[in-house]
Amino acid sequence: MPKVLGYQAPPNQIRWYRKKRKLRIRDVLVLMALSSPSQIAHWEKGRKVPTLTNALKLSAAIGCPVEVLFIDRFQKLRKEVSERRIKCNISTFFN
Repeated sequence: MPKVLGYQAPPNQIRWYRKKRKLRIRDVLVLMALSSPSQIAHWEKGRKVPTLTNALKLSAAIGCPVEVLFIDRFQKLRKEVSERRIKCNISTFFN
């Protein structure tokens, strides 16, 4: 993400949705049955990416779909798959 006036946009929407739902990191920890608040802080800051299982638990705990929590990554991957589909001439049922 580009920096604008010293501001680095977050790499995901975890913190934004957590705050919108009025959840503390501690609340999410309890809901996900995790022990370390640093895990969630690392995910929010983009230092680490959760496993699939933890991403799904996070989605359930926050009440937001995984692809929305990681919208930038999801859109990038969807574009890559779409371009590959066209390049390989593979049709899809939702065209």
